[in-house]
This record gives sequence, C-alpha cells and structure tokens, in this order.
Amino acid sequence: MNRNCWLPQGLAANAGSNNKPPGPDLSSYRLPDDEALRIFNDEILPAELPPLSADPSASSRAGDDARPLALLVVGQTGAGKTILAQALLEALERRRASASPQHPIQPPAHLIADTYKTYHPQYTRLMLSTPHLASPATGPDARRWLAMAAREVARRRLDVLLESACRHPDDFTQLAALFRDNDAAYRVEVVVLAVPAPLSRLGILMRFYEKLPEGQSRNLPVRLTPRKVHDDSYAGLLHAAAFLDGKTRAVSSRAAAADQVLVVRRGNLVVARAEGTGVAEALRAERERPLTQAEMKTALDDVQKLSTHEEAKEQLDEVRAMLQPLLKEADASAGQFPALLPLKFATDGGSDSGQNVLRLGRM
Repeated sequence: MNRNCWLPQGLAANAGSNNKPPGPDLSSYRLPDDEALRIFNDEILPAELPPLSADPSASSRAGDDARPLALLVVGQTGAGKTILAQALLEALERRRASASPQHPIQPPAHLIADTYKTYHPQYTRLMLSTPHLASPATGPDARRWLAMAAREVARRRLDVLLESACRHPDDFTQLAALFRDNDAAYRVEVVVLAVPAPLSRLGILMRFYEKLPEGQSRNLPVRLTPRKVHDDSYAGLLHAAAFLDGKTRAVSSRAAAADQVLVVRRGNLVVARAEGTGVAEALRAERERPLTQAEMKTALDDVQKLSTHEEAKEQLDEVRAMLQPLLKEADASAGQFPALLPLKFATDGGSDSGQNVLRLGRM
C-alpha cells in the first residue's frame, strides 16, 4: 500500500523524496463551501446536537453549573475512548438529573471526531470501491464540520463531551482553545488515555475481526484502521499532551489549557501523578509500564481469539512482539511507577479533591 495516500490533502504530493510515486490527488473530494454548509445545517446539526430548548430557564445556570463544561477525551485510535466515554456520559447524566429545577441543564452534546466523514456524499461509495481512500478523501470536510459543530455548541453554551484520536493534534488544540476562550467561558476538563501501543493495536484488530460494537460509533461502518493512522494518532497524542503542559504555546498564551487533566489507563484507572509531573511525561511512562493483571488477561485472551483469523496473522505477530516487554510481573517494577486509582466523579458525592476525582464542573 502507498503509505503517502494517508497524508492530509495537499501534503501527499510533497511527501518526501524517497522516489515513491505521489499519492492520489484527493482535492476533488473537497466540497464547495455552500454544499458543506448545507449538509451541516440540514443533516449534521439535527443529528448531532440536542434540539434547542423552548424553556427559557434551560439557558440559565447557577452555582457550580454556571459555566458550561467541555469534557475532552483524547487517546489514539483503538485506545478505548468509546468505552470510557460511556462512563462519562452516564456521569454527566447524573449531574444533569441532580440540577435544580429552577436552573435545569440541557442534555450534553456528544461530538465524536471520527464520525463526521460519514456525512460526506462520497463516503459510502469510497468505502465500497476504494476503502483505503474513504477516510483521507473525506477527512478535510469532516474536520471542518467538527469545528463548526464545536462552535455551535459554544454558541448555545451546551455541556459537551468530545472524543478525539489526535491524529491531527492541531485540531484538538484549536478545539480546546475554542472552549477555553474568554468569550466561551467554559470549564475545560481533559481525560488523556494512556494506553500502550500493542493494546490499542489489539483494540483495532478486535473491533474489526470480532465485530465489536465500539467499532461502529454512530453511522461508522466496521473498518480496519490502517497502521499508519494508528501510529499518527499515537504520536499526535504526545503533541496534545505537550500542549496541555504549555510546551507548544506561545509564552504570552500559557495560561492553563484546561482546568483539570487526568491521565487514565484502561479500566478507568487514574495515574496518581507526582507533583510537578507533566501530562506528556506521565503519558510516556504509562506507555512503558508493565501491564496490570487485568490488562494482561484481556490482551492474552484477545490474542487467542484473533489467532483464529488467518488474515490477521501478520499484524498479530507484530503485536505479540510489541507485547513482550510489557508482560513482566508488575510487582517487580512496583516502585518505578505511580499508583493507579479508580476513577471517581465529584458529582457522585464524597470528596472532590482526590487525584482520581473528575470534577465535572465542580469547583
């Protein structure tokens, strides 16, 4: 496969000088502005955002809920965002149910970066004819639709849960900055999934070959995500982490990018970061941590299931080799890594000051 065909529009033709032929020109798939706007208004808004409330009090917020909440979940493709997001949505719903009747909270918007490509008129045809081009051909329009949806959410001051794989990390940083903007006045909380590469590679293989529901978010068809896409998002997540640490922003704009950032492993285990440990440093360390007993059991079970799929053999052999350094006994390295604590929510009562407590807007 020509790996250059996965580069964003406009870059494929200039992708290095290694004598490989340039990727296909996908610029013809970019929709005219008026067509993109029509699809956004007629198809995307009604499907992706909650209906506008007729109750004037629904836009009136009080107390800890006075600022709308932007909850951003970031992790490379296959990391487990869909499963984590379900727990977060349930917590947001409990938060909404506990709001004062005089100051109700509207249902949160749930934006999934990867799903907007399905609204492109050519997406289905490409998936049937040349599936390896479906994502790069429709991606530019999908990315602008996501940005438009985020701006509309901010205009309505809705709470929002946004999932991003950070394949294009600048998209994430711009969205975080949008909600952090003084005019939007959102409280921004970020959950960074710290998942070793072999586990997310396994996640991709499992959801495709075992037809898992988390591989079919919204209208997305079951598809086998290319390794290049996984690796781009795996690297992009570090860029996003550096942004959260303030390392990639101008000195003049280094106010905190978020009100709270949690680094979380699979199984909703929060990394108890030592004081002064940045997000990027914690992410790198967790990617090297030996697997927990639960992670190890799941990984070995998944390898066993996938071994029955002959067409998965090449990738599965790669993943087996990647897993080997992470299969040491966790006890042997117990002092090298911070504690892992179960994820809790401040809106469920109890203390809201622990390192493992996601505040969900509570100050």
